[in-house]
Amino acid sequence: MITPRNLRFRGDPDSRGRVAIDVLVIGDGLAGSAAALEAARLGARVALVSAGPASSERAQGGIAAAVLPEDSPRLHALDTLAAGAGLCDPDAVAMLTSAGPETVRWLESLGVRFDGGAAREAAHSLPRVLHLGGDQSGHTLMTFVHAAIEREARITRFSAKLHALLGDGVCEGAVFSGDLTVYASATILATGGYAGLYERTTNSRLSNGKGILEAARAGARVADLEFVQFHPTVFAGEHPFLITEALRGAGAYLVDAAGERFIDELLPRDQVAVALARHRGPAFISAMHMNPELLRLSFPNFMRNCRHAGIDPLRKPVPITPAAHYTMGGVATDLDGRASIAGLFAAGECARTGVHGANRLASNSLLEAAAFGRRAAAAAVGTCPIVGSAGASANVWRRGEMSLVDVRRLLDSAAGVLRSGSGLERAVRLLRSGANSAGAADAAQMASMICSAALARPVSLGAHQRLDEPARIAV
Repeated sequence: MITPRNLRFRGDPDSRGRVAIDVLVIGDGLAGSAAALEAARLGARVALVSAGPASSERAQGGIAAAVLPEDSPRLHALDTLAAGAGLCDPDAVAMLTSAGPETVRWLESLGVRFDGGAAREAAHSLPRVLHLGGDQSGHTLMTFVHAAIEREARITRFSAKLHALLGDGVCEGAVFSGDLTVYASATILATGGYAGLYERTTNSRLSNGKGILEAARAGARVADLEFVQFHPTVFAGEHPFLITEALRGAGAYLVDAAGERFIDELLPRDQVAVALARHRGPAFISAMHMNPELLRLSFPNFMRNCRHAGIDPLRKPVPITPAAHYTMGGVATDLDGRASIAGLFAAGECARTGVHGANRLASNSLLEAAAFGRRAAAAAVGTCPIVGSAGASANVWRRGEMSLVDVRRLLDSAAGVLRSGSGLERAVRLLRSGANSAGAADAAQMASMICSAALARPVSLGAHQRLDEPARIAV
């Protein structure tokens, strides 16, 4: 167990708003919750700080794991590597897929009860996606996980927003809203990705890259920020909602205005999103030919959202368009979640572990969150952090006249499904002129980092598609 460097645990902040702790976990989605539970199991005192529910609660697809007799971690790994467009770290992929069955057993030990059987989703060669409550997997899963946290006496939860990380060349905790300062022997970032920065997104606005940005400001290396996965099937109306990939796995079609299919629905997400972005005219997902009872039992979220939008999916197709959904880039870590500055770890969507490469395989995210969250906690509690080569801190741009809405629209336009060098250059120039409205300065800096990373990769790969030098994608 780690030595707390003369810090003692206090269950509540002192009169100056300070807390001293063994392990600080920032974010209470599945990655942060798994890290907190594992650290507590290993004897550490844990502070779990969250700004509110974000991506894990919203997950509709389940968790991918090779648990059926005809499947294996090796087959799961091959599918993951193929979806990642050649940019995955094979060691990280092997570690993830091998951890699948044990991670499922660990979740079941917390009281989680999966639906029977397994579903097949796009780019999976076999059915291996386990669901909870049909297409309400994330919410159902997190209900069990948060209940387990409430039962753990070594975990103290706070509600606050991250302001900055503490320390100079070593992370010693963090400063939060409400004048809360937490000093910690180890800090685990689990703050999610940055897809919420886009105008059209399936994410909470809390998924704004704040943890990644603060890690970069502290000197931690970040990588692969150009790889943003756009979910191809998002309701195209005024109030977008995600339509789970499992619906296509169950037999739904992608059709044009004439009702004609124009793409293989089970291609990887990046290929389907590109096909939709290139498609002339509106596109739809059609479930009219499917068993109504299957739709009601397995896709209650889809049925409810459609009816709230005034659409009966049993009678007419649902209009769709891609929207920013998941981000593969983040704080660069080793296989135990260590960042490049001492004392800092990262897990889940804010981490770049090498598992996803240029394009995440569907439903690998919840598996990564649980498996790598637990690994990061074990490393934080069991070893001294290893200092790597820190990258340069991110520049703090000059403040200008750009609003938060402007930042989101510019990011959608320049770094969307299809990108160009000229569009990215223009975006970087505008974003570096800055923003001065509340919350816009951080958003502009994070968006500038995304666009700069996309500009630096002139060829198309996975979820990064350049119009001025496109890869050959069979659609």
